[in-house]
Amino acid sequence: MEPIQWSRWMSVGNEELDDDHRELIAIVNKLASVENRRNPQTIAAILNELIAYTRHHFAAEEACMAAAGYPTFDAHKALHDSLTRQVEEFRDRFTSSPAAISGEAVFEFCADWLGKHILREDTRFGDYAAAAVRPERTPVVA
Repeated sequence: MEPIQWSRWMSVGNEELDDDHRELIAIVNKLASVENRRNPQTIAAILNELIAYTRHHFAAEEACMAAAGYPTFDAHKALHDSLTRQVEEFRDRFTSSPAAISGEAVFEFCADWLGKHILREDTRFGDYAAAAVRPERTPVVA
């Protein structure tokens, strides 16, 4: 399995949030290791770490969104809440029956979840925040 690679397309233009995204990618990438994917205790620990860091990151991201007056803040927060529940439910299913879910499936689930959220949702906020800081100037018509 190939680890997730950070790309400039994932940047939201906020170094703190981008650093958090890089850290989330690093946590998920621990599952790219064959040794880690074969150890149920390690997988559970990585899922717990991912959940804890996700909560930290979502709180920071939501604070930035609120401060910027992000117009779809409520929908984005609801998405964060839903995503957190999804990962917690996945972790709980894995914990109750580790033999039923492969390490590869855990990696794929987490990589897909994280990649889609950053590329589809967070970059929209980045675009909004960038436009708020550097609005397009409307030419003055004389």
